[in-house]
Amino acid sequence: MGRHKGPSAPFTLFAFQDIITSVTGIILLITMMMAVELVHNMTKADAAPQEQKSSQVKRMLQQAVGQSSGEADRLQKILDETTTIRFDADALQRRLEQLKATAAELASQQEKLKNTQEKIDARREQQKLESRDITPEAIEALTKEQAEIAQQLEAMQKSNRVIFNRPAGAEKTPWLVELNETSILAAEMGQSRPPETFQTPEEFVQWVKGQNPDSMYFVLLVKPSSISAFSIVRQALQQQQFEIGYDLMRSDQTAIDAKTGAGAP
Repeated sequence: MGRHKGPSAPFTLFAFQDIITSVTGIILLITMMMAVELVHNMTKADAAPQEQKSSQVKRMLQQAVGQSSGEADRLQKILDETTTIRFDADALQRRLEQLKATAAELASQQEKLKNTQEKIDARREQQKLESRDITPEAIEALTKEQAEIAQQLEAMQKSNRVIFNRPAGAEKTPWLVELNETSILAAEMGQSRPPETFQTPEEFVQWVKGQNPDSMYFVLLVKPSSISAFSIVRQALQQQQFEIGYDLMRSDQTAIDAKTGAGAP
């Protein structure tokens, strides 16, 4: 695509034409003067011997040729200088175009730097706004939440509760069954919701009959005071073709909470 050129002084050859015209006039004037002088000298040499006339004519012709050659060299030098001046003008024009292109590129880079600085300033403002969100009230709420978690952990330690982690990648859902002396608690492992509560092993067996052995299995938590209940529950689960696991607990320990079941508090 062509480049748009701004307003500039047009290049003209009028000065060069004036020089050529002046030089041509000077040459014609010199030629006429030489012709007049030649006629005058020939008139004076009419009475001279033929040899003298020939030498004079030869000398005059040589002088005229020398003057013509010198003038031609001078004209050629003027023409060369004029051509050089024109070449320099073209080079100056090209240089000017390069400077304009460089200025445009610098302006583009400056615009990019400006945009980058604006993004940095916007990010700083965002960080300031985010830092304002950490108010004393928010810090106080976080501190209160941490205190509540600490209290829950302390309560768990005092209650001698045992936490069972849900196995990763298990195909069936694990259920904990805590066998106590006066009750049976059943809860899905890892889920925080109230457990299923049964007063007798027979109630638990009746509930088990409505469950699917292909989607769940049981881990029986046996205490010293619940051996008889363990025998009944194990036999019933085997008859229903459930997978069974076992674990022993002390009489003062528990694994299922009345509110959160087998999940974390």
